[in-house]
Amino acid sequence: MGTFDMALVDEIRKRLNASYDEALMGLEESGGDMLRALAAIERRRAEREGAEESGELFGRAIGLAKEGRLRGLRVKLGGRAIRDLPLPKGFGGALLGELVATLLSQLKVDLVEGDEEESRGAEEAEAEDTG
Repeated sequence: MGTFDMALVDEIRKRLNASYDEALMGLEESGGDMLRALAAIERRRAEREGAEESGELFGRAIGLAKEGRLRGLRVKLGGRAIRDLPLPKGFGGALLGELVATLLSQLKVDLVEGDEEESRGAEEAEAEDTG
C-alpha cells in the first residue's frame, strides 16, 4: 500500500465524486497515476452497475418462473442472440421453471483479473492441451 499526496486524493474525489476508499483503491491500482486511477474507478463502477443489472434480471426471471410465466431464456453474447432455450408448457414447464429459478438464485459470477502475462501464459497452455 503506497502513500499518496492528499491533494491527488482530493482531486480524484472532486472529479468523480468518489469516496476516499475509491480514490485510494484507484491510486493503488494505477501506481499513483491520476488518469489511470480515474479510469480504474470508472471501470469498477461500470462493473458494479452491470452486476446490479444482472441481479435485477435474475430476480425477474425467478419471479416469472415461480408464477409459471417464464416461457424461455435467450442467451446473448454482446447484442447478438446465440441461443433460445424454450421451456415447455404445463406441469413440466412449471417444474423446469422452478428448477431454473432455483439455479438462478444460487448463481454467482465473479470476475477474475490477472495481468497480461498471466493471460498469455494460460492461453498458451490451453492451446498446447487442445493441440
